[in-house]
Amino acid sequence: MNKKNRYSSGSVLTGSVFIFIGFVWVMRNLGHIDFSLREWWPLVLIAVGLLNISNNRNVFSFPGWFLISLGVIFLLTTNHIIEWDHIKKFWPAILILIGLSVISGRGGTKKPDSSGDKDNYISGLALFSGFERKVSSRSFNGGNITALFGGADIDLRNAIISPDGARLEITALFGGVELRLPDKWKVEINSTALFGGVGNKYKSDDPGDGKPLIIIATAIFGGVEIKN
Repeated sequence: MNKKNRYSSGSVLTGSVFIFIGFVWVMRNLGHIDFSLREWWPLVLIAVGLLNISNNRNVFSFPGWFLISLGVIFLLTTNHIIEWDHIKKFWPAILILIGLSVISGRGGTKKPDSSGDKDNYISGLALFSGFERKVSSRSFNGGNITALFGGADIDLRNAIISPDGARLEITALFGGVELRLPDKWKVEINSTALFGGVGNKYKSDDPGDGKPLIIIATAIFGGVEIKN
């Protein structure tokens, strides 16, 4: 497996956020700056949301905009710019974000090829529910899986990756996704986790020189598990 997985952009972001907060807190305790973590902590949510949109290469990424929206709401309310009573009127906007995410298919991933095999590209949304998917594609291109207050179990052990490689985007938002892969795939994982985790238990016997499966995994108050 590619050793680049050891340091994901999510880990860099998380570490940078803690370094910044720690530094600012020390400066505040020393009396050098006036900073209240209670008022500015929502910036962390906004930063993670922007990273998610960037990683997924899709401006309609629901998890990204969900985090940005939460961050903006908390930022405005903790700084007493707006009141919670006004926020309650706009909660249905979450449905709009979900709809845009489904329609766009989080379009950074390749669509099915001209062979017409629908298994070449997988797409699924577990919304307050769960589903299982077994894929036996002979030229797997990737796809996107989102678990929102639900769960998904994806089995790719009988699939063959496309000669051009594949890109699979996985988001667990208050939910969980389990992904099973064949033993000899080359895999690259780019993960982002916030109050959740991305577990990588996958071991490749002989990944060879082919193109990799690139996994963009986001876990927010949820979990993603990748294994054989």
